[in-house]
Amino acid sequence: MTADKNYRVFLVEDDHGTLQRMADIVGSQPNLSLVGMAETYTDASEWLDNNKLDVLLTDLGLPDGNGKQLIEQTREQHKNAEIMVISRFGDENSVVEAIKAGASGYLLKDESEEHITEAISQLLLGGSPISPAIASYILDYFQRDEVASSNTAESHDIETVLTPKEKLVLQYISRGYSNKEIAASLEISPHTVASHIKHIYQKLEVNSRNEAVFEGWRMGELSMHQQHAQPQTSQKSPQQVVLSLKEGGKSPQEVLEISKLIFTFDLAQGVKILQQTEYTASEIFVAVKHCFQSDDKDIIEQMLVVGFNHEDALEAMLDQV
Repeated sequence: MTADKNYRVFLVEDDHGTLQRMADIVGSQPNLSLVGMAETYTDASEWLDNNKLDVLLTDLGLPDGNGKQLIEQTREQHKNAEIMVISRFGDENSVVEAIKAGASGYLLKDESEEHITEAISQLLLGGSPISPAIASYILDYFQRDEVASSNTAESHDIETVLTPKEKLVLQYISRGYSNKEIAASLEISPHTVASHIKHIYQKLEVNSRNEAVFEGWRMGELSMHQQHAQPQTSQKSPQQVVLSLKEGGKSPQEVLEISKLIFTFDLAQGVKILQQTEYTASEIFVAVKHCFQSDDKDIIEQMLVVGFNHEDALEAMLDQV
């Protein structure tokens, strides 16, 4: 996200109260401009035909249509726009259909204002913010889909489509790595990573990272076990991966979230790895509390274990009050 750029946001929501709340959240951000709002599919579709945008925030359940159709229309007419679903839907089909249509993020409406603004920022930085509850639906869906498709011949098709390096890049994409982070982890240039991703998109006939991950899972290349395992060919330690994420510009919270996903860190391991990467006590406290939803006392105890003194640990906690 460019600091001095103003991003045009179009908001689609049929509940007037939620529409106003989202409008207020967008309006509170200095780098976001709310350029349009709609409460129906018809009005939204017409707006998309005649205006430009950088971000589409849309509900899925509209009174005269489905937000999925707006996502598809936006992908076709505004190829560089970022798309995030904000919905009360919590079932797997709604989530997966939105991702397949081209959404890059999926949040629930009851998320806090802070969480939503942070998610929009992540979206504009190339991330794919997804509410934890939604992420669990996606994992359940793909786990069932993986089992159902494991005995089909189609699961072997990708072996003859993607090269070993492209499949490795796809693994990193599925974990939320940016191009720069993939390049650092695989010790190749960002330009080479971009080239690999372009070939992945062409071979899998997709247009976004989420679609590529979906196709990878559907065709049997990405498994749940691989999602929690580090690719053997990279031979990167947890500390090396965390350092790469930090150097790639990820926030301490993002670093811990991604590391937790890859290495299944617990609270103690999370505190230790951030301390080894030379984050401050305050940064560690915020990241761990955000990632593990732990009590302040438990976090402070683990900070003392890794070498922080009582004063630094308590000051880190009080900074959040």
